[in-house]
Amino acid sequence: MQTKGQETRHHILKESRKLFTVQGFRNTSISEIIGATGVKKGNLYYHFPSKEELGLAVLIDVRDDFFAILDESMAGENPIDRILNSCNAVMTMMEQANFVGGCLFGNTALEMTDSNIRFGRIIQEVFSQWKNRIEQELRQAAAMGLLSPPMPPHALATAIIATLEGGIMLSRVYTNKNGIEDGILAIRVLLEQ
Repeated sequence: MQTKGQETRHHILKESRKLFTVQGFRNTSISEIIGATGVKKGNLYYHFPSKEELGLAVLIDVRDDFFAILDESMAGENPIDRILNSCNAVMTMMEQANFVGGCLFGNTALEMTDSNIRFGRIIQEVFSQWKNRIEQELRQAAAMGLLSPPMPPHALATAIIATLEGGIMLSRVYTNKNGIEDGILAIRVLLEQ
């Protein structure tokens, strides 16, 4: 059971995540965070000594949630199924958010990676581990004779993530699932050659 302080910290993280995903880190003010969370300024700073520390904690929290979803969704009879199931899990996450906000990792990469090394490290870790997971599945698929990759597995893994992230962006732009569905279709075609 969580203590009241742990519950408050968790609440601040979840509400801040929503704001940062939709508005970005720089465009979200402390007063907006206080308004969304309902905590007093002193309580916010007790848990997170600065806005940057809060932003980093949100990224770490989202990273941990994403890796848990990736672990759970990379299930299936074969490596191709596992990759496609993980792509579908990402689409489900976007659907649950009504395609508003897009991908916090992609958004933060564009907004913060060039200007804040600490944010950049977390984003690099997320994309590196995600790419490595897909690359392992691709290598296994090739070893099983299920895939004759049109490019080296590391490049195909990068293409899969880039296609999915592009689909997320288009779904955000149009607030519908067409962009991500088209991206997953393209990934399916790449994997079924």
